[in-house]
Amino acid sequence: MADWIERVERGTNPVILNEHVLRYAFAMPVIRGSAAWADLGCGTGAAAAEAAEGGFGGRLILVDNDAGALAAAQQELQGGEVVAIEADLADSADLDRIELALVKGGPDEQRCVTCFEVVEHLDDFGPLIGRLVRLAETAGCTVCLSVPNDAFTGVENPFHETVWGEASVEELRSLLPEAHLAGAQYALTGSCIQLDEQPSQHRLAVDVPPGQVPSHYLLVFGPRAAEVHPGARIAAIDLDEQRAWERRREADLDYYRQSAEELAGDLRADRAVGN
Repeated sequence: MADWIERVERGTNPVILNEHVLRYAFAMPVIRGSAAWADLGCGTGAAAAEAAEGGFGGRLILVDNDAGALAAAQQELQGGEVVAIEADLADSADLDRIELALVKGGPDEQRCVTCFEVVEHLDDFGPLIGRLVRLAETAGCTVCLSVPNDAFTGVENPFHETVWGEASVEELRSLLPEAHLAGAQYALTGSCIQLDEQPSQHRLAVDVPPGQVPSHYLLVFGPRAAEVHPGARIAAIDLDEQRAWERRREADLDYYRQSAEELAGDLRADRAVGN
């Protein structure tokens, strides 16, 4: 059974949360050097807050289409100034509001936009991509975005309006400035051994073998694109927390399966009475 997790929060599977944190860590050098940061599709802010260690010193623009998620993100992330915008990223008027908040500091500001795991939820992503390209070219804005590799699961995600893979990412790249960066994110399985008396001084090296299937594609464009920080993020996974999450998921699945069986039984009984 496919496991769709579209809202990342503190209670999310720790492995998936770590994957999201890594994308923000990838963009963090650009974010830290910016006067304004807009996080499009910010969700609850859990992953961004962990990567940013809870705060950002400049003007922080949190954008999402869900008021509850925005409220949670404002609790997670602090900034010198925080602006929360409930918006539809396919709507030009809402994009105008976001742009005004982003550029209000003047023409000499350095700005960053993160847009992770958002594009696939839009039935029309053309207005958003066009706006981001213009901001990169005219407003000192560096954009870091990602889309999932839907071929990774081989199953259609009911929450995605568009399907992404290597070919569709190449089409998206044709819409971006020529001097953009492209990358991919790969799933890792890791573990750690540490001596009580002397922490290990060995540096972690990760080699991705040829032909490995990426879980996500990342694209970066704008004046400071070269400052992003590729790398691996190894997190200690709390096994109690991981097992608790798995037990919750199993309990939810059992509940929904039992409910479906009961509804099917009621439907059969109604049909039998009708006959």
